[in-house]
This record gives sequence, structure tokens and C-alpha cells, in this order.
Amino acid sequence: MNATERMNAAINLKPVDRVPNAPFYEAPICTYFGSTFRAALLEDQAMADAHLAALDEFRFDWVMVGMGLIGGIIPEALDCEVSFPEDVFPVIEKTTVESMKDVERIAKADVHTDRMERFLKGVSILKKELKGEVPIACEYISPFTIATRLRGTNEIMADMYDNPELVHTLQDALVPLDIEIGRALIEAGVDYIFYGADMECPLLISPNHYRELVHEPTAKVVNELSRLGARVLPHMCGDIIKAGIVDMLLETDISGIMPGNLTQASVLDLRELKEKVGDRTCIFDNINPNGPLLIGKPEEVATETRAHLEKAGGMSGYIFSTSGTTSPNTPRENFEAMNREVLNFQWA
Repeated sequence: MNATERMNAAINLKPVDRVPNAPFYEAPICTYFGSTFRAALLEDQAMADAHLAALDEFRFDWVMVGMGLIGGIIPEALDCEVSFPEDVFPVIEKTTVESMKDVERIAKADVHTDRMERFLKGVSILKKELKGEVPIACEYISPFTIATRLRGTNEIMADMYDNPELVHTLQDALVPLDIEIGRALIEAGVDYIFYGADMECPLLISPNHYRELVHEPTAKVVNELSRLGARVLPHMCGDIIKAGIVDMLLETDISGIMPGNLTQASVLDLRELKEKVGDRTCIFDNINPNGPLLIGKPEEVATETRAHLEKAGGMSGYIFSTSGTTSPNTPRENFEAMNREVLNFQWA
């Protein structure tokens, strides 16, 4: 099987020749292989070069991009003041939504900025080079998470109690913009959209607020991106089973679920998630990027990785991954230890 075939089989809960290897790897490889961190995140050819070098080294089953997109390109396109340092992620220096009167301006924004077009060109270069043998995944964010970028996290959380009309109206304005960005990604060559939803996770908001304020605009975007041809994979931290979020996610047209952390030190139990979803959708593993992978020794990383793989033994629709963003400071020898265990694991 090539990577595209392997991922397709796992997504469809079919047998695979080995464990699909699809971690959130972008930040470390920008450090390991990038001409600069910023260039590898944002600049077409430099981005493509870094990912192709990483693919050759680590034999991932997808190429995954997008942290510069969600952290800087989208907020800047929607009128936030954003800086783009050379050696760290983009920084939102000033938010742009102060009140309801700003929403109409946001709704008229042109998301096809020069920086956006350069990022899309990088995706197109990768698509051409990969020749269909390795799928491209792009990190993406919901209307609610974009709203937190534009309004400010503390402000949007207070708005849910004090000004829910603004939360509704701002998301309504963002839905078509979010879909337009997704459409452009799909046309450039993106196959998988992993839909980062940590700002609406049960660590931050209640299930009632999720149902009342977040679920409908999220479903509109997810369902439309799926209709346009992408496989959408929601990623969310917190106890999404106990909170009932899994049930709401399964109401949408998703192709898998990517669980995250419960705390900085612990992750959602994958077997519990599998028992909940059964054969309704694929699930991704969630090895903690803040644990031994970041601060331990290679042998500790290898032990933890094997434990995750063995726990998933015999599970249909299983793809190895991390529980979220992997730090750019992840020691290369630790990343290599994790990757080696996944590639060498004897999958029954």
C-alpha cells in the first residue's frame, strides 16, 4: 500500500498493511528541515521543501500543513494585526472585533490575501510532487475558533453569557468565509482537513453552550467541506465523551475523530472512545506531545509509543497520531524514537 491507500483503508475501517503514521508533526519538521521556521510555515517553495524532506526521512502517511494558516494568515486576512517572527509561530498583536458594528466589516473581507495565495501555492507544489501517493492534510479552524482570534478569547467567553447575540452574529458572518478558505484549500490539493476545535472544547465551555452557540455553524462548515470533497477530521481536547460532544460530532459529515488531552499530563482513553463510536467512524491515537516526547528520553518515548500501539491492537479504523500540536522544541532523537516504533510495529 502507498500512503494514500493506507489512509483510505483506515478511514473506511478496512485492513491495512501497517499502522498509518499521521502525527501532528508540522512544528518540529519546520525546525528540523526548514530554512527558517517562518519560511517553512508560510512560504510556498520553502514550505514544500521542508515537508518533502521530512517525508523522505520519516515516511509519514500524510503531509500536514496549516499552523501558519490558522495562527496568522486567517486572522490577518480578517483584519487582525499579526506579526510573523522568524523563529516562532505568528503572533496576533491586536484583535479586530470590538462590538457588533465590526461584524459587517468582517463579513466583507477578502480572504485571498497575498500571504494566503502564497500558502495555497505551497500546497499546489506539494500536490504536484506527491503524485497522488501521499495525501495532504491541512489544519483548519471553526467559525467559533476564528471568532476567538478576532474578538479575543477572554472576551468571547464573557460574550457567551453577556452578549450571546454577538457570538451568533459573528459566527454567521464567518461561516461563508470559512467555507471559502476551505474550498480554496481543496482546490489547491488538500485531501484531509483536520478541524481544530480546542477553543470550544469541554475544558473551556459547557456542552450546553456548545449545542447552543457552536454546533450549528460548525456543522454547516463541516458538511459543506465534506460535500466539496475533503475528509474532515475534528480534533478536540477534553472529555468529549462525558460532555456529549462526540454525539454532536457524529451528527455531522466527518471521516474520523482526533481526541486530545484531558490535562497537560493525560489524554482521553482511546479504547473508551472506540467503544463509544464503534464502527461509525475512524479514530486517531493521541500520544501526549507534552510528555516524554517533549521532555523525556528516547527510550521513554519508545516505551510510551509501543504502549499506545499495543492498546490499539486489532482495532479497526485506527491511525497513529499525537493528541495535538507537537512543539517545535521536540528533540529530534525523541521524534525519531516515536516514528521508528510506529513504522516497525507488527500490526496484527
